[in-house]
This record gives sequence, C-alpha cells and structure tokens, in this order.
Amino acid sequence: MCLNPGKILTGRYRIIARLGQGGFARTYTAQDIQNPENPPCVIKEIPFPQSEYPQVLEQARRRFQREVMALQTLGNDSRIPELFNHFEENGNFYLVQEYIQGTPLSQELIQRQQWTEADVIALLREILEILIFIHHRNVIHRDITPSNLMRRTQNRQIVLIDFGAVKEISTLTCNTTGEILTSQAIGTRGYMPAEQYNPHSTPQPYNDIYAVGIIAIQALTGRHPNNLPPDPETCEIVWHYSTSDHPPVQVSDGLRNILNQMVRYHFQQRYQSATEVLQALDSLQFPQSSPLPQSIALPQPPGRLARWNFRWLLFPVAGLAAALAIVLLIPRISPLIPRISPGQTQPTPSADGVSSGEKLLVQTSALWSKQRGINEFADSNYPEALKLLKQSWREDRRDPETLIYINNALLKAINAEYYTIAIVVPIRRNQDGSIINANLAEELLRGIAQAQTEVNLGLIKPNDSSNKDFPGQGFIEPKAINKKGLKVIIADDGNIKSYAVKRANYLVAQPDIIAVIGHYTSDMTVETVDIYNRNKLVAISPGSTTEELTRKPRKYFFRTAPTTSIEAEDLVNQLISVGVKKVAVFYNPNSPFSASVWEEFKKQFEAKGGATLRISNYYDLSKNYFNAEAAIKEVEKLGKTALLVIPDAQVTSSVENAIEMIKANGDRNWIVGPWTLYEPRTLEVAKQLKSVEKLGISVFWHPLISFDKKFPQNAEKLWGGPVNIRSALTYDASRTLIKALVEMQPEPSREGMQKTLADPNFKAEGATGIIEFDSKTGNRKNPPKGMAHIVPCSREQFGVTFVPIEFPTAAAAGLKCD
Repeated sequence: MCLNPGKILTGRYRIIARLGQGGFARTYTAQDIQNPENPPCVIKEIPFPQSEYPQVLEQARRRFQREVMALQTLGNDSRIPELFNHFEENGNFYLVQEYIQGTPLSQELIQRQQWTEADVIALLREILEILIFIHHRNVIHRDITPSNLMRRTQNRQIVLIDFGAVKEISTLTCNTTGEILTSQAIGTRGYMPAEQYNPHSTPQPYNDIYAVGIIAIQALTGRHPNNLPPDPETCEIVWHYSTSDHPPVQVSDGLRNILNQMVRYHFQQRYQSATEVLQALDSLQFPQSSPLPQSIALPQPPGRLARWNFRWLLFPVAGLAAALAIVLLIPRISPLIPRISPGQTQPTPSADGVSSGEKLLVQTSALWSKQRGINEFADSNYPEALKLLKQSWREDRRDPETLIYINNALLKAINAEYYTIAIVVPIRRNQDGSIINANLAEELLRGIAQAQTEVNLGLIKPNDSSNKDFPGQGFIEPKAINKKGLKVIIADDGNIKSYAVKRANYLVAQPDIIAVIGHYTSDMTVETVDIYNRNKLVAISPGSTTEELTRKPRKYFFRTAPTTSIEAEDLVNQLISVGVKKVAVFYNPNSPFSASVWEEFKKQFEAKGGATLRISNYYDLSKNYFNAEAAIKEVEKLGKTALLVIPDAQVTSSVENAIEMIKANGDRNWIVGPWTLYEPRTLEVAKQLKSVEKLGISVFWHPLISFDKKFPQNAEKLWGGPVNIRSALTYDASRTLIKALVEMQPEPSREGMQKTLADPNFKAEGATGIIEFDSKTGNRKNPPKGMAHIVPCSREQFGVTFVPIEFPTAAAAGLKCD
C-alpha cells in the first residue's frame, strides 16, 4: 500500500510525495521533522520477502544490513547519494538517502537526436569513473539506466542512484531443499545484458559495463535500446546503420569498436573492468569537439572526494594551456587509493584480477566481515585483517579465497619470512553467461589453500593464544619450509585468452614470485606458456592435458595432470570392455584440450578395430545453439553407436551442452567423457534419469582411492565437506613446489626451481601419488588414471554419486547410503 502525504515513519520522517514505483520498491520524498532545517530527503521502501519460511526473512535482514554498510561507504563520494538512516517498519525495510536536486540523463537523451562523439566520450568517462569507484568496493549496480543517472543542478555532476542489490531483497525465496535464492532478475529491459536475466547469476562488473555501453549507443544513435534490432545469428546489437528516415551515426572506428566490445552478447568477450574501458578511451585519437550543450559543458568542481576526469579535453583550445597547467600541478586523487595510517607504507597496487588479500576476486561470498578484512589488508593493518578474515572463515568454511588471505595476513602480522608463489584460476565460466559462478576456481583454490595452511601452521608458536583458532589446528600436521612460510597470490584469467596473457605478463614481472600454479585449461596454457618460459618462471599446471604441449615442450613447464593420450586410453578401454565398435564424437574443435582428446581417442580406438565418426553440423559442442535432442536423434539413425562427448574446461558453453546430451540420451547409448564432466551438474542431471548405467567419466583421483589417505580426511575436516579431483591435483602441484623449495634451501631461485623439478631423482608425494617429471617434456611420469561411474546413494546431495568404476555399487565402495 502506498504511503500518503503526511504519513510519518519511525516518528521522524513525514512523507511529502511519491517519487516513483518499480517492481521491487517505492520511493518518496520526505522531511526530517526532527531536523526541519535539513533539505528534503528520499525514502526507499523495500517490502519484506513473501515467504512462509522464517529463515528467508532472517537472510533478508542480513542482506539489508550488508547493503546498508556498502551504501554508507559509497555515500562518502559526492557521485553517490549519501545514506542518512535505515530502519524497519510495518513489514518493510526503509532507506533514507540524500535527495539529488537535478534532472535524470533520460531527459537529455532525446529520441532521434544524436550526440557528437566528443560528447559521448565525455559522458562515458564520467560514468566509468563512478564504476571504477563502486566496483573497487565490490558493489555492482545492476540497474544502470538514464533514469538512474542524475545530473546535479548545482555543478552538472553525474550522480548514480537506485542500486539494484537493495531491491533484490524483496525477491528472496526458499526452494524445497531449504536453499535461499533470488526469484527474479534485477534490471531494466534494454539495458540489462543476457546473463543478468538469470536470477541465480552472480553480479559482475561486466553487467554494468554493458549497460553503460548501451547508454552511449543510445546517445550516439538517438534510438532507445529497445528499438535497436539484434543480429538473429549472433544476438549482437545492430546499431551502426542508417535508414531513409534516420541519418547515419557519426562515429570513429575506434569508438565504435570500444562500444561494440562493451555490449557484446557473450560477456566473456566484453571488457571485464571499467578501468580497461577507460584505458581504451585514452588510447583513442580524440575527435574534434563541437560546442557542447549547456547540460554537459560546465566543468565540475571537486566533490567530497577530489577528482579530475580529463573533462579539460573538451575545453576550447584557447583554454587548453591553462587546463594542462592545472592538471600537471594538482595530483589526481583517486578514490581507489586505500587509506594509509601514520607510520605505514602504502602497499604496491596489484593488477586487476590479481590479489594476495587486498581485493575480493571470488565474489560468490559477500560476507561483510570478509570485505572488512580485505579493506584492512589493503590498508596494511594485518592483525585486524587476520581477525576479521578468521571471523569470515567461521561463517563460511567452504571459501578458499578467505583461507588464502588468512594465511597471507598471518605472515605479515607475525613478521614471518616466506616464499611467494602464484596460482591462476578461471573465476568466470560460461561463454553465453546463462550460468555464472566460481565453482571451478574454488575447487582449484581449495587444493593450494590446504597445502599453504600446512606450511604456515608450522610458524605458529605453541603459546600464541591469538591464533589458537587458526584453521587446521589440531588435525593438520604443520610443515613449515625450514621455518619459513608460504604466501599465495591469486590471479584470475577468466578462461579468456587476452586476460590470461595479461595475468602471465604481470606475474613474470614480479621478482618475488618463484613459481606459478596454472593455468588450468589447456586453452589458456597454450596461450601463455611461452611467456613463462621466456622469463624463466616455472609454471606447473594441474589441469592442462593437451598433447600439443608434449609435441613442443618448454623447459619451464610441468604438469601434475596426465596427458590426453593417457585419458583417451581409459576411455577407449572402457568402450572396448562393453563391446562398443562404433563411436560418434561431440567436441570443441577449437579447444586444444578437446581436440587433443579426440585425436588421441580416434587413433587408439581405430587401432583396436573400432570406427569413429563426426555427425555433420552436430558435432561442435561449443556452438551457442547446439541442439542436444537433435544430435541424439542423428546418433539413433546410425544403429548401435556410443557417444564420446568432450567438452572443454568451461571455456565455452560446451559443458552445459554435453550435460544436456547425457540428459537427452537417458540410458539408450553408452556415453563416455573426460574429467571435465566430473562435477555436480552431471550428478544433478543423473538424478533425473531412471538409470545412468551407460555413463563413464575418466577420473585421476577419488577420495576412496587416494594415495595420501590423510588428504581427503583433512580436507573433509577443513572444508566441512569433500573435495574433488581438481583440488587434489592443485594440492599436488603445491606440494611439489614446496618440496622443491625445501630441497633448494637456503636460497631458492627461479632457475633453481626448474633444475630441481627436472632432476631425474626429484620426487614429491601428493594426494594422487608420487610426482616426478620427464625432464624432456615436463610431463608427469606414471600419472594417475581411471574411470568413474554414477551410482545411487540416498545420503548424497543429489541421491547419486561418483565412485571408481571398479566398485559396481555404493555399498561395494564402502559408502553408507541408507
């Protein structure tokens, strides 16, 4: 029910009028009657979520408090409305915020009126600087539209209002398993990218970048985004065209390319940070400026935070020298610079997508204690960071990023000596953006975090009462490296080649990094391996299996995972053992991993008398519009034929397409696939089928057959649940580097690491077995191998689970399922 004028909330705020109403919240202007001299404020009303489950409301309250804290932090900047108060009343949450005197950008974007390129660039710069500010504080707006960009009357400054995360609170619901989730997508049609329509997706910076790109295109074209047609083949927005009643868009090739990359349909092909977009704009040769409309021509004075955003580029030429003098004399004070306390030194800033504790990378966990800990880490206040991060760990023990940051904070807090290694993981997953999470990255990080904890526990003194609650105490055996610890730097390559190259170039330039674990996928490793090799930095991959790296070995590259020839051998043997003579393949021909598995399988299967084939127009799993049902129907026409599905390692949507094939096939034909299918989504589909007896997946490790029996036991205690093969292989890569560091005492070096690992006598013990390398190829000698299948087990999350194929049932594997 709407609030009528004169209504008083919480005994303090008298409603003046309603400003607006959306699907999730209402806004009103109000007067603070306790401080009548104050100007009018804005009150946002967010209804409680409608659910019979009390835990939903509790979760909503926690989410509301978290968003309040975020808005309080952001409101210190004049480009964000200041938050004055918050409260609950009559089944609603309320926010009391600064009222922005001004006009929305929507009033400047007049239909069929095209802005000049110079004007659009000026607008882009101003909005992008706001994005850099909020994204650095791990806030994604999710509803950037012209109506939510206000231009202050006082100084013509753009202000970003109406953050979407607060509105999401009213959409919380609870499913049948007790999981609390969001029921509706937050955003505005036309400005919302495709992946954001999935209400379960994790908000990311590229969501906001898309919206800003669309606004810039709207300004250039004079067309509302809902009137811009999509390409029927690619789904890309078509905007650079002219018709008889619409003049051509005047835009340089450089700006057109930047805008196209901002609004790409596939989010992995977009810019991943606002900083990158701003850098791309800086590289443009600036176009000749036209006289600007009054609404955007006035220079902006500094707000609550001093800022310069290069608007001087739009001044008339006569004033250019004076403007240059101002810019050169006055340092640009960025809101991204962390606070530095007296006596502290400012930490060296890390690149985007790289962190040792100073920024949040894995954004699936948004605990406020974690964010506060990260802020303190960035400010070099390591004891407080350690305290807050341990609090976050107690609240979410499955978060490996937190544990890594805890370890790094400990090293700084106790002034320990340590060695530094880095790990590169793909935090983003699907090319089409339909499902977004960080499961793969977290699986990899759990392995290195567990190994790092083993080392750093050895630095904690018995009488150190402040660290009695350090994770792993009491069950993990301390293994310090000759009284030195281990620091871990996390880098995110996003499974995007250009980003993988950037991360590699950054890491090799850091002299304290002695080795790198990664990259995970063959695609990213092939793209970066020469960078590490040229700079003599060991890269040990827990997941790159392509034979391409065997045919052209690099001196500084090693891997703990088997090569594709080993994996293909297991797949071939499985099909031969069940009498299969003919196989149809479905794979990604552009993936070094997927193509390599197919090449090796084909060679080995045909050598044993089998026949292999590709079904024309159906075999490419990476296609956006892959049709699993149609592919299965084509296989049915061939008679008795097995399927080999080889999705890449989540570089494209081929994993989802492969799982859809398992679902469409049922149990009609035998299906085998690589370890990229060894994941929960496969189990989730399997539980929907009557039978999955004809499914085999290669596996290199399983808790039931772990070489190191303590590893899965300790993992269960540490993480509050089991880990999988990816964690085991990353743990082994970590233990391998740790063993090399021990053997190279007292002064390890990058070149020394390579010589130690390539030594024929070098051996390390890990979860998957003894680790030793072929000195010529860097491949693992006697690598682990095996097959797994799915069996019913009612106590497991999905009612089914993976077990090694030698165990026909869960009972035979020793699992208790009743």
